Amino acid sequence: MNVLLIAPYVNLKFDDDSENDRREDFYPSAALLHLAAILRFNNHEPTILDFNNSDVHKKRKKYLENCKNQIIENLDKLKPKLVGINCLFSQVFPDVLEYARIVKSHSPKTKVAIGGIHPTTFPLEILTNCPEVDFVAIGEGENTIVALVSAIEKNMEESLSEIKSFAFRDKDGKVKINRHKNFIDDLDTLPLPAWDLINLDKYEMKLDHYYNPNKLKIKHKAAIFSSRACPLACNFCDMFLVMGKKHRKRSTRTIVNEIELLHKEYGVNYFSFMDDQLTLNRGHIMELCDEILKRNIKIVFDTPNGLWLNSLREEVIAKMAEAGLANANLAIEHGNEYIRNKIVGKNLERSKILEVAGYLKKYKVMSSALFIMGFPEETNETCQDTLDLIEEIQPDKFATNMAIPFPGTALFKQVVKDNLFVRKWDLKNLWKYPMVMAQTEFVIKPYNMSLEDLHKWKIKYESMHSKFWKTNPIKRKPLSPNKTSELAYNNLSIQKNLL
Repeated sequence: MNVLLIAPYVNLKFDDDSENDRREDFYPSAALLHLAAILRFNNHEPTILDFNNSDVHKKRKKYLENCKNQIIENLDKLKPKLVGINCLFSQVFPDVLEYARIVKSHSPKTKVAIGGIHPTTFPLEILTNCPEVDFVAIGEGENTIVALVSAIEKNMEESLSEIKSFAFRDKDGKVKINRHKNFIDDLDTLPLPAWDLINLDKYEMKLDHYYNPNKLKIKHKAAIFSSRACPLACNFCDMFLVMGKKHRKRSTRTIVNEIELLHKEYGVNYFSFMDDQLTLNRGHIMELCDEILKRNIKIVFDTPNGLWLNSLREEVIAKMAEAGLANANLAIEHGNEYIRNKIVGKNLERSKILEVAGYLKKYKVMSSALFIMGFPEETNETCQDTLDLIEEIQPDKFATNMAIPFPGTALFKQVVKDNLFVRKWDLKNLWKYPMVMAQTEFVIKPYNMSLEDLHKWKIKYESMHSKFWKTNPIKRKPLSPNKTSELAYNNLSIQKNLL
């Protein structure tokens, strides 16, 4: 059966439109690559239409029209019985709906399924209110899409109720949700992602400023996973909704087979390990690095989602650096011990943070520290604690993102219970008007801190984003979001009127 798989373009906006040319986030969709691989393994014919690439970005002023035209062309050419659309994060949901509508208006008999964090969080609301969406995959999608395609191919509507982690409308229009978990315990049973179904040249970006101690020529970069899920319980994180809590690892042989394939066949030598817990199992990460070194694969890699510092020892950092680690993101979350450990649940001591920061400097790995500000317990004093910690560890760069209470998290429940939203969110319609990661204004009103003070701290943090930049000799000015914290501060009266 022909299946069309779509990933939306992520439309970011900046103060200066020329900064759009500096974007570095065009990874091929891992979700589509894995779904296509499992479909092909089961003798179906998948086609990938991944719009989050440099080609679409060059036409960004009319990207939606361009994407719709490509969808129609593929519908005419392939005549798929199913279109699967990835909605990994909430901010792309409006475009996902537009794609679903164009499919239904052009090919009414074609079924539309969507998956990702947002649909997983709101399957009932989406299927109740969006007739253009037929199915929602809840959590991991590989087993679900294979079962769904089989049901569609055999025209067996009654078998839909047997698909785990899945939501649909029955013949009477009633929404049915099967929440039985459908996680893949043995990730080595999955085929390698279908890299041959995409053109990596479409994702090419200017990366000559990347820290590259081995002086490799970087043309392409690829996202890769060595494991899935995270057993920790940070109060702000909603990734467990999709991946669960059980940490599942691929074998080091399988991981390095994929790296070697991409390196030799497609010229990829920059990899981003997108694991939520890359180093949770120290033996596994050491074995992985040893296998890369054993095969003499010359690569550079980074860790965008952040490393769990408690898992890092000097020998681990040394081995990762030897295998190609150039940039390590450190998931510290907060400089205040109480907020970091008792509120967030990080169980991370200050001494461990200092130790890891020191090892990264020793092995010449560029460091990026990840912090979150604006928790309900935030105060001027706790913000100062974060600044003091930054000054002490002196990372090459750091980010202080705003705390967002995503549905399904402990933080969300707390903010709802204590009515801490800065403005009046329609909680019944978060499926339609969601909170997104790229907020430009604070969402949570702390118990004992003003919004004015929060904004002042945000401006202060941003002003010193790369104050301690040393490892990479090429220092690059950070991108400026469309609404900077200073602009938000100047317009604070708008926010205050919504309290």
